[in-house]
Amino acid sequence: MKTKLIILLLLINLISCKKTEENQSETYNEKINKTETKGKENIEFNFDNFLISKGQIGEIKVGMNLNNAEKLLREMTSKEVEAYDFGYGGGGKAYIYSIYDEPIFALITNFETGKIIALIAISNKLKTNNGLNPNSKVADILKIYPKMMINQDEMTNEEYLYDQKNKWSFIFKTDEKNRIGEYTDTEESTEPKRMQTKMNYLLIE
Repeated sequence: MKTKLIILLLLINLISCKKTEENQSETYNEKINKTETKGKENIEFNFDNFLISKGQIGEIKVGMNLNNAEKLLREMTSKEVEAYDFGYGGGGKAYIYSIYDEPIFALITNFETGKIIALIAISNKLKTNNGLNPNSKVADILKIYPKMMINQDEMTNEEYLYDQKNKWSFIFKTDEKNRIGEYTDTEESTEPKRMQTKMNYLLIE
């Protein structure tokens, strides 16, 4: 009887130790996961350093060599696409830069020289020096540019508002079903009608 009692106590102790080890293992894994998550949360992209102004986004400028620009973008991932995706012909390339798979902006380069010929602001977290972002509505843009007219691009079939002073094109990927303006001639500018339409991206040249 005494032997059976000892064996029973040993079994209970063994099971208890095993559960403790499992709990300790789970707790350790939870700590690891929390540490990894915390580490990722601490990696922040400072949008304040990438203000959109004439010819540039932050320190990235039109005319800059792509290799020099990428030295400032080491924390971002990049993807090569065709420049035609942003309305540019001539065989050039475009490079979309992202943070955690969120596209922030793109750079378009000259096919022969590798120099940046245009910047594309994509993320609505980017801001222009007059308070707009790449997702602003027509109404928001007209508050700053009350006399601005809408245009239709014959090549891309999209519409755009253009700031001639800064060389900014506010691009709207519309079609015949949701045009912002009413056109009698595609080459003529017209008054914007659909005020709530949001911009798709901002082109900086």
